[in-house]
Amino acid sequence: MQQLTLEQFRATVEAGGVLAVTLKAQGAAFAVQAETRRGDAILVDSRRKQPRMFVDPRKAMLLLRDLGIRNAKLDAGDWRPEQASLLKASRPDSSAQMKAAHEAADLKRILDERIREANDPNAVWIGHDEVFDRLEASLAN
Repeated sequence: MQQLTLEQFRATVEAGGVLAVTLKAQGAAFAVQAETRRGDAILVDSRRKQPRMFVDPRKAMLLLRDLGIRNAKLDAGDWRPEQASLLKASRPDSSAQMKAAHEAADLKRILDERIREANDPNAVWIGHDEVFDRLEASLAN
């Protein structure tokens, strides 16, 4: 069976080389298999050269539609939706990244607000001597 990356698959479709397409279940996901003029082929990930798997068959159908394929067969004989949890990669670092991103967004919002306040033409500016005089007076009490 030939292995085609998305670009190779697209070129084969545009050249009229795809005769039929099947979404074939493999566990909890679906692979895109095609019958081409040169034999059977499967859509693979361009980096890992592993079959490109779709947990949601609608995503595969959207991709096929974008490629110009209007008819596809669905083979759900080996579909095991209960295995979907096995496909999800655990990402413990995502929580820390999201927390840091939210904190940065909050700091940016505060900074933007302070800049707006400082640029306000009605802002009252107090000299540093007066600020320190007020501070010393409040600490003396």
